[in-house]
Amino acid sequence: MPSYRKPGTRPPKPESPLDKEDAFVATTLEVSQWARRNRPIMTLGVVVLGLGIAAFVYYGRYRDTLHTNAAGRLEELQMRVSTGADVQADLTLYLARFSGTPFADEARLALAQVNAELGEREAAAEVLRPLAGDVEDPLGAQATAMLAAISEDIGDLIVAEELHERLADRARLGFQRREALSHAARLRREQGDAAGALAFYDRLLDEMDEEDPDRGVVEMRRAEVEGLLR
Repeated sequence: MPSYRKPGTRPPKPESPLDKEDAFVATTLEVSQWARRNRPIMTLGVVVLGLGIAAFVYYGRYRDTLHTNAAGRLEELQMRVSTGADVQADLTLYLARFSGTPFADEARLALAQVNAELGEREAAAEVLRPLAGDVEDPLGAQATAMLAAISEDIGDLIVAEELHERLADRARLGFQRREALSHAARLRREQGDAAGALAFYDRLLDEMDEEDPDRGVVEMRRAEVEGLLR
């Protein structure tokens, strides 16, 4: 049975292979002419692309070399610290040279420890402050705890307590939170704030396991503080 076709319509004319070939040749000629007209732009683009790839490869190699040198130098300085050598100046230079590497934070902690042991507590605190902002990072938590201890030695108890509270609220490791709560409770007690100390002891007990060998000591201190409120 013949198919229905509306009046006045004709079937599409089949496309000739010669027409396809002519269209391809025309397109090819057009592209060739465009490339000839824009040869300086294309050359510049190729050069820029090549320079970009070369710069990327160079930076990758430079970074790898820098990190390797930073790791080796830090290991050397840490060994010298363990022997009691004076590495204060060398650690300061290390931070200036390798400040952007993953090893700089460890060097910052080491320099702060050296400064504190030399009695230069303000200098130690200055070194620690950039690192103490992120207590969720393990090294940041260490820096915060050290900065809190130094602040207490300086006599800035408000800052010390704030740092301990920051650790208690946000530190990832349980022992860091427990130590922070213990120090915060002690500071409140020493300042005569029994109610504040009691609140920290309660939080500390919530953090501790029932079988924790130190739990009895904390419970005794809590009872002493509670007795001050009666």
